[in-house]
Amino acid sequence: MPANIAKPNLDDDRMIWGAVAIGAALNLTPRQAFHQLESGRVPSARKWGQKWSASAAVLRQVRSGEVPPIDA
Repeated sequence: MPANIAKPNLDDDRMIWGAVAIGAALNLTPRQAFHQLESGRVPSARKWGQKWSASAAVLRQVRSGEVPPIDA
């Protein structure tokens, strides 16, 4: 992951907005994040117009292995 992308804080239950931020939360590059989101493989992710959002709580569970990514 590029060094200039800050990882979002997943300690609370807010929404993470933007594909790049969601990817950073999952240790993905922006390109990998867009691919995973467009393929429907990120649990709780929704597209609102042109912007992606996902629950920080679910992303935390995916990262820890509690919730597996969706197999498409």
